[in-house]
Amino acid sequence: STAVFIGTFRGTHTGHLDRLPAPTHKSMETEYVYSMHVNANGKVDKITKVWHSAWAAAQVGWALPVGVPAAAEHLFHACESGQGWQGVMHYCTHDAVFSAQAEPLQDITAVREYAEWMKGIAIIAMPGCSYELNAKSFDPDTSTATFFGTFSGTHTGYLDGFPDPTRKSMRTQYVYNMHVNANGKVDRITKVWHSAWAAAQVGWTLPTSVPADAEHFFHACESGKGWQGVMQYCTPDAAFSAQAEPLQDITTVRAYAEWMKGIAVVAMPGCSYELNAQSFDPDTSSATFFGTFRGTHAGHLDGLPPPTHKSMETHYVYNMHMNAHGMVDRITKVWHSAWAAAQVGWTSRTGGPADDDDFLSGL
Repeated sequence: STAVFIGTFRGTHTGHLDRLPAPTHKSMETEYVYSMHVNANGKVDKITKVWHSAWAAAQVGWALPVGVPAAAEHLFHACESGQGWQGVMHYCTHDAVFSAQAEPLQDITAVREYAEWMKGIAIIAMPGCSYELNAKSFDPDTSTATFFGTFSGTHTGYLDGFPDPTRKSMRTQYVYNMHVNANGKVDRITKVWHSAWAAAQVGWTLPTSVPADAEHFFHACESGKGWQGVMQYCTPDAAFSAQAEPLQDITTVRAYAEWMKGIAVVAMPGCSYELNAQSFDPDTSSATFFGTFRGTHAGHLDGLPPPTHKSMETHYVYNMHMNAHGMVDRITKVWHSAWAAAQVGWTSRTGGPADDDDFLSGL
């Protein structure tokens, strides 16, 4: 009891209608089929339309919404509900990658790891938490699904890597950008999330990353690259200070970088250094580096005694101030220079000269 109608519709889009684009003044000619079921009383009680709407829309310049791939949406819900890797693995590739510019996630590079991290949050740290899917979309040109969500929870459980339960609550918004491969599976996820804002709500203090230019400066300086190697990471007039005898007359980073170049390349060729720890204080915009320098005095350098062929292993700390542009504009070095000098025979550990001249003060 089914009637079938095959039709062709023709028209030009010249009028304004809610939920459609502004008039394009383009025309369509589109074919379609109606399948109508007729009940016992001779009335239509069901209609099915078969129509290639995207083809028609393309003729008049409309862009129709494209549905979000099922695998991407299933992954979203499985991940947010704390099902871990076992719950999401069906919807993504086994090596799907993950990235986020967010402190607690900066070392997570795989969706497998992220799903387990979310499981820890949802099941252990914040049992009873909830999430809301606020919006979703799909871009067929880039095969990318986007999900905008809101997570709500109270920190009541103990989880490794987090502070003790604070009993405080968070409500945090975030976005997932998921790339879907040709087989319909997610192979890459990027999360956009203001983790520091979320952490503040529940009383967590997250580590703050050291600015890249400060760390680049440290390595360039310690490896003896001189001013040419460090200048792109600091201001031209960056200041330097140290309460250390051989550095007491050095007041600019330019001069210090050249001094370090002389030590590393000429006086102690083959020397090495180790970065033991680093941190950043956003309140004072200061990066701190704790390092250990090792070297043997084997080369001739003006201002130093002749090579002693003795070795030093010396600890030191740099405190670097970063300006508003992320560049180093001031460095303070904390270093027991007399201890280091005594190891290589330049002076006694009590501060007296090893020979008749006070080599330490003359460096």
